[in-house]
Amino acid sequence: MQSTINLLVCGNGAWSAHIATTLVSALHATPATPIRLFVGAVEIGESDRALIQSAVPANAITWIEVSIAELDALPPRKASKFNFIELLALDRLPLDVERLVLIDADAIVRDDLTTLRNVDLDGRTLAATRCTWGLWIGRGIPYFAELGLDGNLKYLQSGVKVVDMAAWRRGNIGEKALAHLNQWHDVMRLGDQELLNAVIDDDWVELPLRWNAVYNPHIDHELTACGFTRADLHASTVDPAIIHFAGPKPWNWARPNREEIPGLEEWEGFAFNGPYRDWYRAERERGLAVRAAIRPQRRSVLRRIRKAMSVLLHG
Repeated sequence: MQSTINLLVCGNGAWSAHIATTLVSALHATPATPIRLFVGAVEIGESDRALIQSAVPANAITWIEVSIAELDALPPRKASKFNFIELLALDRLPLDVERLVLIDADAIVRDDLTTLRNVDLDGRTLAATRCTWGLWIGRGIPYFAELGLDGNLKYLQSGVKVVDMAAWRRGNIGEKALAHLNQWHDVMRLGDQELLNAVIDDDWVELPLRWNAVYNPHIDHELTACGFTRADLHASTVDPAIIHFAGPKPWNWARPNREEIPGLEEWEGFAFNGPYRDWYRAERERGLAVRAAIRPQRRSVLRRIRKAMSVLLHG
C-alpha cells in the first residue's frame, strides 16, 4: 500500500472557494499522512489557482486540465456539463497514481483519510457508499432493463470514492461511461453518478455510510432503512467522516432554514478562516439580503391564501 494519499477534487472557476475549503478540511483531518493533491480544473484562472494553493501551502497542487470546449462538446443532457469534469480528469492522472481518493468539492472531511485510502477493495475497481435515495439500480436508473442491468444491484453515490487506478484503466471505465453518455443522454437524469452506476456493474465495494454523509431533507427514511443497518445510519448522523453537501449548499445564505443543514458550523469554520473568507462574507451579505427581501413576500402570499380560504369557508 502506498504511504502517500492521492486526492482528487474537481471543479470550475465558480467553485474555486469550495475546492479550497474541501482541500483544507482534508489536510486538517489527516495530519500524519502525506497527501498528494490533484485538482481537476476547468477555467480556473491564475488568481484563483494562487488562492487555492495558498490554502494548502505545504502541499503542491497538480492541476489536471479539462477544457470548457470538451465539456461543451458533450451531448445535450439534463445534468450540468461541469458534472463530468471528474470523469475526464481521471484518465489524465499520472500513471504512478495507483490508488486514488476522490471527494466532491461540496464536502468537508472530518476523519483521517488514511483509513479511507486503506480500505480493502477485494479485487474490485472502486469503493463508494450506497446512495440513500437511489438505493437500487432499478430505482436510480429507470431504463436499467434496456441496459441489461440487474435492477436489484446496489446503486452507489459517487461523491466520495476510492479507486484502483490500474483496474480503472484496464477496464476502460471512463471510455465506457462516455459511450453510455453518447447513447443514452436523452433519457439520463443525472451526471457522472448515473454514468458510473450504468457501467460499473457490481465491480465495487460498499463503504460505511459515514464516509459520505449526505443531508437530504426530502429523503424517504422508511425506504432508506431498507438499505442500511441502524448502526450505519446512526454513525453517519452523529459521527460522519465526510459531510457531503450534495443537497442544500451551506454557501446558499438565501435559502430559508439554512441553519438546519448538518455540519454547517464546521463548514463555516473552514470557509471563514481560509483565503476566500472575504468572498464568503460578501456572499453571506448578498444571500441574506435576498432572503430578507423574499420572506415578507412569502408571508404576504400566505396571508392572501388564508383570507381567500376564509371567504370560501365562511362567506
